[in-house]
Amino acid sequence: MRAWPLAIRRRLAKRKRPAPPLAAVLDSRLPVASTRFRELELLCLDVETTGLDTRRDEILSVGWVVIRQGRIDLSTATRSLVRPAGPVGRSATIHGLTDSAVAAGTPLEAVLERLLESVVGRVLVVHHAGLDKALLDRECRRCYGAPLLVPVIDTLAVERRSRLRRPVTAKRNSLRLADLRAEYGLPRYGAHDALTDAQATAELLLAMVARRGGPTRVRLSDLL
Repeated sequence: MRAWPLAIRRRLAKRKRPAPPLAAVLDSRLPVASTRFRELELLCLDVETTGLDTRRDEILSVGWVVIRQGRIDLSTATRSLVRPAGPVGRSATIHGLTDSAVAAGTPLEAVLERLLESVVGRVLVVHHAGLDKALLDRECRRCYGAPLLVPVIDTLAVERRSRLRRPVTAKRNSLRLADLRAEYGLPRYGAHDALTDAQATAELLLAMVARRGGPTRVRLSDLL
């Protein structure tokens, strides 16, 4: 399948008249690829799930935080538990979210609405974006009639491309979030908490930008 440019895909999705608040996302202006990092607003996100199957597994927790003017705005830090339709199963051994914990969660539609309001006009940032973005696309299609068509920076992909262009000097070959943070001299955090991982991704992105010349030199096109 041809990978249509994001602007064209958004125009096609708008023809389906998606329900709000996704319509507001699709109506928002896309940032120009030459925009300097310091001028961007970015929403760093992580999702905890019942598994890795994007067709059947459910979202259990969503966390995000905004980067603006090249800094993490901790006042935007958000963590939401999601009440799933079924049991969490063995995934609880990974993230510690038990059936009793998520039973007190918020319906996914309400969490999605808050997320979409927060991502309007911003670039999404995810570490290893494939799973999280696929699940969000699936749920946005179900709830609103179209996928979440926003620019996405995948910090794992940024580092992979960088290593392909230069000799590998990393102490580890791993592209896991914790290992990359160690390579960039960042502290170790506990894993598999959605907000903690979102903030960890935000810090990693800032370290990547600093190594590549800083927020006044790095452009969006360098990261997409």
